[in-house]
Amino acid sequence: MNKAILLLLACCFSLFATAQSYHELRGQLLDSTGAPLPNASVLLLSTPDSLLEQFATSNNMGHFRIKDAPQGNWILQVSFVGFKTFNKSLNLGTGNEPIDLGVLQLEEDKVLLGEFEVEGEQVPIRIKGDTVEYNAGSFKTQPNDVVEDLLDQLPGIEVQKDGSIKAMGEDVDKVLVDGKEFFGNDPKIATKNLPADAIDKVQLFDKQSEMAEFTGIDDGERDKTINLQLKEDKKLGYFGNVTGGYGTDNRYKGKFNINRFNKKAQISAIGMANNINEQGFSFQDYMNLMGGFDQMMANGSFDLSNTGIPLDVGRNNGLVTTTAGGINFNYDFSPKTEWRSSYFYNRLENNIERESLRQNFTDDGVYTTNENSNSTTQNDNHRLNFRLKHKIDTVQDITLKGNVGYNEGLSMSHSETQNLDVNNELTNSGISNNRSNLNRLNTQSNLIYRRRLGKPGRTLVTDFSFGLNNNEQTSRVDAVNRFVIDTLNNLAIDTLLQNQDQTSEQFNYGVNAAYTEPLGNGKFLQLNYARNQYTRELRKNFYNLEDAAALAELNTDLSTAYTNTYAYDRGVLNFRLNRKKTSLLLGVGVQYSTLQGKVLTNNVAIQRTFLNALPRLHWSRDFSSSSRMHFRYETNVGEPSMEQLQPVVDNSDPLNIYVGNPGLDAEFRHNLNFNYMFYSQFSNTGFFVSLGSTYTENKITNAVTIDSLLAQTTQPVNTNSETLLNTYIGFNRPLFRKAKINIETNSTYIRGITFVNSLPNNTDRWINSVDFSIENRKRGAVNVAVGTRYALNHTAYSISSELNQQFTTSLYYADLDIDFLKKWSLGSSMDYTIYAGDAFDTNQEIPIWKAHLSRKLLNNDRGLLKVTVFDILDENRGFNRTSQLNYLQEDRTNALGRYVMVTFTYNLSRFGKKESITIDEGRR
Repeated sequence: MNKAILLLLACCFSLFATAQSYHELRGQLLDSTGAPLPNASVLLLSTPDSLLEQFATSNNMGHFRIKDAPQGNWILQVSFVGFKTFNKSLNLGTGNEPIDLGVLQLEEDKVLLGEFEVEGEQVPIRIKGDTVEYNAGSFKTQPNDVVEDLLDQLPGIEVQKDGSIKAMGEDVDKVLVDGKEFFGNDPKIATKNLPADAIDKVQLFDKQSEMAEFTGIDDGERDKTINLQLKEDKKLGYFGNVTGGYGTDNRYKGKFNINRFNKKAQISAIGMANNINEQGFSFQDYMNLMGGFDQMMANGSFDLSNTGIPLDVGRNNGLVTTTAGGINFNYDFSPKTEWRSSYFYNRLENNIERESLRQNFTDDGVYTTNENSNSTTQNDNHRLNFRLKHKIDTVQDITLKGNVGYNEGLSMSHSETQNLDVNNELTNSGISNNRSNLNRLNTQSNLIYRRRLGKPGRTLVTDFSFGLNNNEQTSRVDAVNRFVIDTLNNLAIDTLLQNQDQTSEQFNYGVNAAYTEPLGNGKFLQLNYARNQYTRELRKNFYNLEDAAALAELNTDLSTAYTNTYAYDRGVLNFRLNRKKTSLLLGVGVQYSTLQGKVLTNNVAIQRTFLNALPRLHWSRDFSSSSRMHFRYETNVGEPSMEQLQPVVDNSDPLNIYVGNPGLDAEFRHNLNFNYMFYSQFSNTGFFVSLGSTYTENKITNAVTIDSLLAQTTQPVNTNSETLLNTYIGFNRPLFRKAKINIETNSTYIRGITFVNSLPNNTDRWINSVDFSIENRKRGAVNVAVGTRYALNHTAYSISSELNQQFTTSLYYADLDIDFLKKWSLGSSMDYTIYAGDAFDTNQEIPIWKAHLSRKLLNNDRGLLKVTVFDILDENRGFNRTSQLNYLQEDRTNALGRYVMVTFTYNLSRFGKKESITIDEGRR
């Protein structure tokens, strides 16, 4: 199999090397006075369709260079804001000698009218100040392509395998449609659903924060943003597509999107249904289902692998059936009043069969936990987001925004567990059957008022927030645990049959006021005050049952009820200095926090106060529009949760007991971040560095006590510190004439402490990875991407070097797409993963091979018939290895196997006549 993979990679790689003549084009751009024109767009366009072949920008002296201009007939096009577009025909013959085009003078456009452009003139790329604008019609797309297929062809923009987007090497945070939000802040919803042929222009820019846009004071906050400008005719009707498919083993897939936009309104609807593990389930949905972060931390750890609730992490997490749909509605009532809203529904059913092997490290050696489990979960999630903004006058505005979420969840699980001691002998075993139902309602709203106070830069901003959470959960726990109590293998049996009810209510409010005073010469003083309070009441009732038909009896030892109020007051004074290319912020804050709680069942009060100084430092330097450096130092406070503080024993699982600690102190974190980015459109080369460090004082960690029967008791405690270091380096540049390389390295180091049987265990963890890939520089009839990713996970323990472990994960991948005979397309991809290391008995090799064949149908290619084969070798299986502070774990789960599916996609569109055509009178 390894030879087959290497052969596939070699074949794909060989496609990059094609015999053709290439030339290097050189020249200099000047205006009529002889002054150089920097950052002008220099384009090589094909004839007669004016599609972009190569792209470059001029440097500060006006010099440009196109390195790999193929032989043939081309148009050299130069554009610069304020000047007429320059076009020159080129006939490039054979040979590879450089061609000097000499000095090219651009003529000033004295009658340029704003941003109006000639009807029919194709300018693929324009640079307008800090905005790069791409003409979508200058890039080749297929009739059924979506926006992400278009973006992947634009110079400087890359679409990752998971659908995330990078522009100039930085993550794209927002995707707007005609300047408006589209289903909230998830960029993928727009790029994966809107058709590419609906887009007129793509604008790329760094969006300032709303605060900076209002005050006019650059706060250094940036969101890399893409704005999709729709074609005018797409705003006068509806457009979208619908897909349906069916395959072997009753696999099915359905998906649709439909959009209707005009100058005042945007209405979009999307939907999906499938049983092939394509999920529309986000991490935030998961958090809502589990009752929030505090609930997830209730047992003293944050472990996604044991929850039974799936995340959108791929095809290896059991079998998933998804139904989802949503609607987005935006409306501009007037130039002063705008409405933004979206509703999304998601229903997810997941079945997981898991085999887990965990090696637990103690002062006496290693004991092993084997667990076999199966679980079925079902979740219905509703999300509503809205924002109403009104501009009162030229100096003030008001915004009301909020969100509402409602979840209904059902989970059923069966598990069988065995614990083996250091001699690999059975010490205890357990069987459990659990069922739980969850209902959760959460709301959050903000009322924001902003006002300019006469003097430029003098502003006042207030933010009032309100929130309400209600959580109800009922569970049935049926468990039998057996303990080996002597060398004769005599057993002690512990049974547990309980109903467990839990209700939780939380109300929170907050007020934040920020005043900015300009001091002149780019200096500002900012004063901020914030008050936030969270009040929560939680009740847990445990009812013992003699058998399934018996009446429930309240277990007063385990049942508990408590209330708590956490509040903080924080004042911050910042000094900001802004220069043309440099900004500096120096600040100090003081935060006073109180946590007051009461365990109602035994009348135990908990009261903690925390007083902290919070220094901060931000510094940034923009060397150019494509090169910048940032340094940031921040401090913050992490208070212990009420679950960690409550002095109550939770022994609902006799093998894993949890005890709170009312003596916990708050964590204090120091965060350092350094970022440097460089991207040259002149050479299409990017270099990116990110360094991060977090040093945590009074780190809250777990003290674990393991008795002779391997029953485990966990209690949170404070340690002196924890250190986390992270490094990222990325590099990409052209390779050969049609390819580009990408190299990414990540390195993370964590030094933490756990206590095992009162013995401190210093744990050092290194997680290192490198990713190397080669792919097409631009999309064509043949598209290839090949690469490899290697990750090393090493853990060292102070209690015994013999416990040190390491394992590796290697991934080799190749993607190939070929368009042929005008209407046909063939695609194939291979992911070959190898798990190796000395921590487990065997290595694992998992090859996943996929392929598809498609043909365009109907008038204007509005239909697409596609045959897909997933997991051709039928080797897919869920597999994962993780390391934590005091254990290593290997999980094997059921996974979606081989299937064949036929799908048909149809483009929907109906448009009216154009309302008007704008012509630049100066260019007719």
